[in-house]
Amino acid sequence: MPRLPLPSPLLENLPATPQAYVVGGTVRDLLMQRHPTDIDIAVDGDAALFAGAIADRLRGRVIPMGKPGQITHRVTGRGLLIDVTGLAGDTLEDDLRRRDFTVNAMAYDLQHQRLIDILDGQDDMAARRIRMVTEQAFVDDPLRLLRAFRMAAVLDFAIEPETLAAITRQGHRISRPAGERLRAELLQLMARPASAHQIQAMSDSGLLLHLLPEMQPMQHCRQNRHHDFDVYEHTLRAYAATEKCLQNAGDIIDALGKRYHAPPYRRTTGAILKYAVLLHDIGKPGTRQVDADGDAHFHGHAQYSADMAEAIHARLRLSKPECAQARIIIANHGRPLSLFSAREAGNLSRKGINRLFRECEPWTPEVLLHALGDTLGKKKKPDAAVDRATTFIKDLLRDYFDRFRPLAEQEPLLSGRDLMEHFGLKPSALIGDLLQLIEEERLAGRITIRQEALACAAEFLAVKDLSKS
Repeated sequence: MPRLPLPSPLLENLPATPQAYVVGGTVRDLLMQRHPTDIDIAVDGDAALFAGAIADRLRGRVIPMGKPGQITHRVTGRGLLIDVTGLAGDTLEDDLRRRDFTVNAMAYDLQHQRLIDILDGQDDMAARRIRMVTEQAFVDDPLRLLRAFRMAAVLDFAIEPETLAAITRQGHRISRPAGERLRAELLQLMARPASAHQIQAMSDSGLLLHLLPEMQPMQHCRQNRHHDFDVYEHTLRAYAATEKCLQNAGDIIDALGKRYHAPPYRRTTGAILKYAVLLHDIGKPGTRQVDADGDAHFHGHAQYSADMAEAIHARLRLSKPECAQARIIIANHGRPLSLFSAREAGNLSRKGINRLFRECEPWTPEVLLHALGDTLGKKKKPDAAVDRATTFIKDLLRDYFDRFRPLAEQEPLLSGRDLMEHFGLKPSALIGDLLQLIEEERLAGRITIRQEALACAAEFLAVKDLSKS
């Protein structure tokens, strides 16, 4: 039997309790030579007493968490985070048989330093397989339905067929867990670099539509000649394509690859981008119209989708920054392709490009990446139009980082006070209009110094005065 490489501060400070076991994902991760963020211990006895004894020895503290009857005693000290609970059931075997998946249903006896694996979790680990302990596990806690896919993505395991069949049978229960718990599992899944396969598996099992029933009408909603798939199939393909673009972001432009390694972006930005892809067209069925030629149109669907998605954000308890990012991406997802259409028609302007960049900040790169995945998810095989559009969007990304961002980060040429003092103006909406005009002209490269900004403002005011006379 393998001996787990437990941290020496824990082993050296264990109380003399004969029936204490490391359990759950901690055992799995240690066997896989992964580094668990915390250590879960189940005690056949007084969990609070055991936790207090460890805390005293580690010179740490105990934080009780949970509700009556389900208290976890969290111990912190010496760089360790240890969660101590009582056994779920009368015996250790009862506890293990109540767990979710066999790879999480192993225990390590701390007194005898031996592995206890009554459900063949090691065999499933060796086969890289997610297998339920019992179907009742999904009834007891329906969050496990989603957790199966999250674990499969994190561990790069496959969910075995009987477990998938049980998920299909029990999927309707996924609306029961608290939104915060669903959000945590879903975003952890989507944060993985390669999650598209599991999102497709969720769809095949029916769980995706139970989790996001707003996507149901997208099935069999036919689109126009620019699409080979209905709205639902297109969305899944766009998700996979966007994820691939994220994986290769540094190949588009180095600054884009670095963005997802920076602290503000590396945790949830990519996950929220992929989440937004799933919802970007939920408004299409409600806006679908067919013209005299039989071609489908979806006027205003981006804004309608963004509005519909607000209820989903609230249900999943997304944070305010996460909601803002998702809304900007969904509401603006068609604008890069509108610029492409303008370029194809020969009337693309720098002003139009800058306006998109400014109005989508700070999520402009995500809007553009979304547009890239959205475009690549339209056809079975890319055609000439798709190739031109993807090249155009990649050029926009390079333009954003190489030209726009350096300019946007410079100090404004004028302030509102400068305008009021120079032209004798009073505070009003006119000041904001002037500042916006000057900034647009600066970002377009038509003005670069203060004197040119003042001249631009003077010309605007003269035209305004002339229009009044």
